[in-house]
Amino acid sequence: MLGISLVLGVFSPLLMYVITNRKKMNIFYQETSRKALNFHLTIFPFFLIRYFLPQNYGNFIYIILAVELIFILNAMFRIGLNKPYSYPFAIPYIRGKIETGEKKTKSC
Repeated sequence: MLGISLVLGVFSPLLMYVITNRKKMNIFYQETSRKALNFHLTIFPFFLIRYFLPQNYGNFIYIILAVELIFILNAMFRIGLNKPYSYPFAIPYIRGKIETGEKKTKSC
């Protein structure tokens, strides 16, 4: 389960983040992918913790999965409607250009 969480939960938002930043796509998609990556990087340590817990705490992972699924489905619905979404409890590991104060300049 740890491998599946790593591949689907971390690598897919990372790939989306890299592609949207390389191709200079819409700022909405750049910010959305950055927020999704931050959320999944925040959730992933819980899967690591569960890996080292005894089998008696097996339900812990299902609670985390249920909470993660609710947040992801809510985000998908809002993003599908082109509304901004901010994941709760996400640690901002990767900061956006807006948060760091960088400004885009137009080159001639």
